[in-house]
Amino acid sequence: MQNSDSDFFGRQGDEKILYVVRPHPLATTAALIKIYIISLAIFFVLVVLGSQIRVVSSIFYVGGMVLALLIITIGTKIMMDYQKRDVAYITDRRLVRFEPTTLFATNSRTLTWDEVVKVKTYPPNMIWKQLAIGNVVVHARTPARPDDFGHGDVTADDILLNDVYYYRDLGNYIDKILFTYKQKPKEMDEIRPFIPKPRGERY
Repeated sequence: MQNSDSDFFGRQGDEKILYVVRPHPLATTAALIKIYIISLAIFFVLVVLGSQIRVVSSIFYVGGMVLALLIITIGTKIMMDYQKRDVAYITDRRLVRFEPTTLFATNSRTLTWDEVVKVKTYPPNMIWKQLAIGNVVVHARTPARPDDFGHGDVTADDILLNDVYYYRDLGNYIDKILFTYKQKPKEMDEIRPFIPKPRGERY
């Protein structure tokens, strides 16, 4: 089964999806630009090397062109594939994150609302902050220990959502879910889905 906006692998029959979290398209664009810059840099290095060795300069030129095109083609395919598989689901019961680790493997991580203790939001840089794009960390009730990816105070059992649009509002929304789930569980059915729009335009 393929994850979609209305269903995901492992979804329970009556589980209600409140929001589907995907990285903002600008994050993918930024990653693609890096790939293109790297490929162009490699191409120019090979052209310069070829100009120093005039006898085989055409070989360096053609080789640099082929290598740059390969990097662009393969890199674009990988990035688009990763972006498509990188998805998280906020439901009335839990947070489920599907994270691609290789071209063929996608890991899933789940936190029920009982296991969540707090939510943290932050932008990775000033440009992303101005665009309302940032990261959301959902902290689990586990002993603090470093994760496998070096995300600072994110532990191995926490869930990190990268490049989220309206990240602060989503953090507040998750806080609201936590409060309702733990303090007023009968009102969970009344929680509306999250809509990534400015306040006053969501409903």
